[in-house]
Amino acid sequence: MTNIILATDAYKLTHHLQYPQNITKLYSYGEARQGGRYDHISWFGMSMILNDYFTQPVTDAMIDEAQKVAELTFGNDVYFNRPVWEKVRDLGHFPVKIKALPEGMVVPTGTALFTIESTQSWFATSLNALETILMHVWYPTTIATNSMYIKKRLAPLVEKSGSMDNLPLMVNDFGLRGATSLESGERGGSAHLLHFRGSDNMAASRYFASVYGLEGRALSIWATEHSVATAYGEGQGELDYLNAQLDRTPEEAPVSIVIDSYDTFNFVQNVVGSPAMKERIKNRLGRVVLRPDSGDPQTVDLQILDLLAEIFGTSLNEKGYRVLNHNVGLIQGDGMNADTMIELYQALLDHGWSSDNLVVGSGGGLLQEGFTRDTERFAIKEAYAENSAGEHLQIQKRPKTDPSKVSKSGRMKVIYDDQGQIITVPADHPGQDLLETVYDNGYMKQIDVNSMLARAENFHDF
Repeated sequence: MTNIILATDAYKLTHHLQYPQNITKLYSYGEARQGGRYDHISWFGMSMILNDYFTQPVTDAMIDEAQKVAELTFGNDVYFNRPVWEKVRDLGHFPVKIKALPEGMVVPTGTALFTIESTQSWFATSLNALETILMHVWYPTTIATNSMYIKKRLAPLVEKSGSMDNLPLMVNDFGLRGATSLESGERGGSAHLLHFRGSDNMAASRYFASVYGLEGRALSIWATEHSVATAYGEGQGELDYLNAQLDRTPEEAPVSIVIDSYDTFNFVQNVVGSPAMKERIKNRLGRVVLRPDSGDPQTVDLQILDLLAEIFGTSLNEKGYRVLNHNVGLIQGDGMNADTMIELYQALLDHGWSSDNLVVGSGGGLLQEGFTRDTERFAIKEAYAENSAGEHLQIQKRPKTDPSKVSKSGRMKVIYDDQGQIITVPADHPGQDLLETVYDNGYMKQIDVNSMLARAENFHDF
């Protein structure tokens, strides 16, 4: 169990001694500031944070541990605010209210994504100790955003050359083994599942179901790897290897066959293309997908498609692009990220091939590569406070050396303006607030997962 008192930056445990001593309420907000990699984000993951950390009570053991760690960290017993955490323990929940945009929304950067405020005067100056754990929403949102932009870039290529029904399965999550932790694999993999369904990340599939209540979101197929292929050896062993996979799967089941353990092109020409194997594949109901796993993806995949065309033939679909006959295709799982996979699909179209001939998988390029909190410039800033004198304080950061870091001030809400654009405005501005209460003194809002998935499909609209 995570000790949420310690799931913070050390210096935040000293802040209760730093604020004006008459502060009775603090109010902060989180946003992806403008100037990041993408100008819109796919908002996702607040339910993960609440589910994992805000449902567990603060206990004596947590308080004792936190006090000990704080004393060792700071070298004194002055900074740790044991009385406030004992009050949280006695209350049985965090004395805070959190409002957030509905998950799955596509919103412009610079929009307030969530707000958090203290609901007990004694907790006000400790409020931002919770900021660190809330900031972790940057990761699933950034991964969801990356997958959304992949889908947005891929959709026109699919629409031009193939079937849009295939789009949800065209980008597959191979990233669990390369994630920095099981938790990041679960959260990042779940974020990908907001936009695609193809995934070998079973941890994410379970986690998505536990948080959002939808089982079976991730879909995968029978797939070999090099440990299987090389166990049969070269030559006749390669024929035995492929025959074994087709023998042991239902006739209607799709199979993915890794083909580059020795010689990719020999495997296609002389194993897949051998007379008996060719006939077996032609008569099979389930799709046979070949996976090259080395070499330049565009060069290798186009050569393999040409070889398969000689073996199985092709047909022109209604959009004028070539499709391999007999339900044969490729899966490219090496070297794929947001740019290289789009470049590969574009190369297929440039050579007259339909996107229906290919699916891709991605590991580090999907869940790890180059993603940090600064990718979308996530920040949480204090915006409003009240004190015992009855004053309402508008708080704002305005650094002259970097105007892009100017923060919002005062209580706020998010609305659609007269042009249908999403904007952040003062709380007393006309318009229905899109921010919804998701946590209120122990109460947690249940997510309508179908509505969330429907909102995620609005990637076409910007």
